[in-house]
Amino acid sequence: MQVRLYARLRQIAETRELELSVGVEQTVGDVLRELVIRFPGLNEAIWHADGSLVGHVAVLINGRDIRHLTGLDTPVCMTDQMDVFPPVGGGAGQDKLTHITLKFAGDLHRRVGKSQTEFIFKGNTLRELIPVVSKECELSDLLMAGDAPKPYLQMVINGRPWYTVGGWEAQIPDGATVVLFLFGGVLSPVPLPPETTLQ
Repeated sequence: MQVRLYARLRQIAETRELELSVGVEQTVGDVLRELVIRFPGLNEAIWHADGSLVGHVAVLINGRDIRHLTGLDTPVCMTDQMDVFPPVGGGAGQDKLTHITLKFAGDLHRRVGKSQTEFIFKGNTLRELIPVVSKECELSDLLMAGDAPKPYLQMVINGRPWYTVGGWEAQIPDGATVVLFLFGGVLSPVPLPPETTLQ
């Protein structure tokens, strides 16, 4: 099965993704234990000494959080995809993890090679999401201009254009669908609507 690691986990393992063989009746817990055998440095980032997951570690199987399945006992098979996100500080506000469906359209779809993915990021605004997407999907040249979005980048949150729901500070609810596309294409950017302000 394909396993993808994010942020600090990726740095520890020195790989973005890997293929693991799984047998009949193996579970998410089995796969995570295999990861630690291959990359011992991941042990403290994933497991407590009592065998429970470190708080706020997020594990998705085919885009579904294992907390909404059967946790570490969730069965896996060779065709599954597992995404493992590292823990972040607990609490509210800026440290909140937001789970979204991220969709890519047009040029971004072609560049990324897929139309959508389940995505988890720290925070709950576009200002916090887009830099993470830029880095994780290697899209910085298309999405960001310094600390702001490129002028032709368009973002839609649950069917509503970003500039109508708060602009760069637009709130992204947990479980939202966010669509990204390049308005007018990369070679012929168009300005943002006049009511849009970036701070």
